[in-house]
Amino acid sequence: MIYRPAVADDFEQLARLRWDFRTEYTQDPPPIPWEAFRQMMLDFLRQAFESGEWTVWVAEEEGQIVAQAFIRRIQKVPRPAKVQPAFGYVTNVFTRPAYRNQGVGAELMRCVQAWAKAKGLEMLVLWPSKRAVSFYRRAGFVHPTEAMEFPME
Repeated sequence: MIYRPAVADDFEQLARLRWDFRTEYTQDPPPIPWEAFRQMMLDFLRQAFESGEWTVWVAEEEGQIVAQAFIRRIQKVPRPAKVQPAFGYVTNVFTRPAYRNQGVGAELMRCVQAWAKAKGLEMLVLWPSKRAVSFYRRAGFVHPTEAMEFPME
């Protein structure tokens, strides 16, 4: 298994993984067809990579991406007391079903964490699904004691 940052040649596979991730647990058909979604995702990936605000880590086996994790670097307002200029928002973490429970996701998350530390990010944040909470706890994530949110729903 190879763990690495994604490159532009990965965009097609990343688009398909996103589709598979978001349609895996639903019985309802997506509101748009695959080709329309594919184009939206390819446009997003091009813009995300050109901006430099996003990094995607992948696990690859024999040329096939089997897991992914998207990280958006969020620039912080400078503070004199802390020198970390940004934090990372982790999203779209997905491992193909055939590769689950084999340590692939855990190793991918270790790569993301090491990368974030090397980049000087203050922290990584994410909003896990209920079924993913134990995975993130094992990876060292904790529930924050300071953050608050205002849901728009």
